Parts: sequence; structure tokens; C-alpha cells
Amino acid sequence: MRMVIDLDEKYKTLYYEMVKATQAVIVEEEPELSAEVREHIISGIKKGREQVKNGQTKSYDEVKQLLAKRWP
Repeated sequence: MRMVIDLDEKYKTLYYEMVKATQAVIVEEEPELSAEVREHIISGIKKGREQVKNGQTKSYDEVKQLLAKRWP
């Protein structure tokens, strides 16, 4: 049987314990982006996802301050 689970990050450890207990196999897949989306948008989304994985994020307040400096 094959199941697709969209999992909240906070339940990841519990999910992996269940997988181990049931001897299941995990195949992680990125959701496919529409063919109608332009390639530069897709590459930007992928870059953003990698930045999140690497902890390269900013808070909402930091972003507001940066934008306020660019466009006063």
C-alpha cells in the first residue's frame, strides 16, 4: 500500500517512530510545481526552501525594517 502524508514538522519524530515500528519505508517527495509557473519563479521557491532548511531566515520585524530602508 502507498500513502501520501502531508506532515506538520512538529509530528516528524512521532511519525518516524511509527515508521520504524511498522518497518515501513519513507520516500520523501517534493510537491510538483505547475508547468505553467515560470522557471525563475520555481528556482526562487527552491532557493527559499533550501534557505529555510539551512536556518537562513529572518523574522517579520527584520523584513519590515529592511523594506523600510529600501523604500522609505
